[in-house]
Amino acid sequence: MTGGPSGADRHSGQLFLDFPKADPASRPLIESGSYSSAVASLKRWRYWPGGQLALTGEVQSGRSRLLRMWAEETGAAIVTGQGLAEAAIDEIARLSVSALAVDDADQPSNGLGLLATLNLCRDRGAPVLLSGRAEPAIWFATPPDLRSRLSAMPVAHIEPADEETLAARLREACALRHLIIPEESVTYLARRMERSWEAVSRVADQLARTPGRAEGLRSARAVLVALGMDPG
Repeated sequence: MTGGPSGADRHSGQLFLDFPKADPASRPLIESGSYSSAVASLKRWRYWPGGQLALTGEVQSGRSRLLRMWAEETGAAIVTGQGLAEAAIDEIARLSVSALAVDDADQPSNGLGLLATLNLCRDRGAPVLLSGRAEPAIWFATPPDLRSRLSAMPVAHIEPADEETLAARLREACALRHLIIPEESVTYLARRMERSWEAVSRVADQLARTPGRAEGLRSARAVLVALGMDPG
């Protein structure tokens, strides 16, 4: 995995590790609503059973951002599930990390690299965080040892989008697009928009294209109508 400006890339062979550093200028993490339980579990990483945890959430729910936050706080390296699947087992065995975060751990079709990584971290006492969409018990059918390990792993869930968290995410999305939206319009949109994480970026993009940019409720309603979201 290649890193951004906040991280330094290091690699062994073809397996890339990203070591992120905290960015004081980054936007604050949302810790309430749908994220409260998951964030609390990440903060208790020293007490994870077996030093391992799986983080699950829907597409665009913010899994990768939470995983990166945990890596910043613990000094963990970040790899991708696909990166582990493509790495040689002996290359994984040579990894030297104090903590590890595996983003999209459920994506590869081959779980042998992930199993080798879990074994390595267990033997060295290094905490490991995995992220994926669904329950880890169904990520891989084989090998049986991996399926058994994942089935027993504790899980932290990003809960389905609720009105409070959709509003917070919508404020973030608007800020990233340099849009200033009245709080009345944010509340209106969050209450009536599609209840999904994917909808946040679609609503924010439509806001930028809609005359008035939701400066009033009529304009905010036009945003939802344009997206086929019945404002009622």
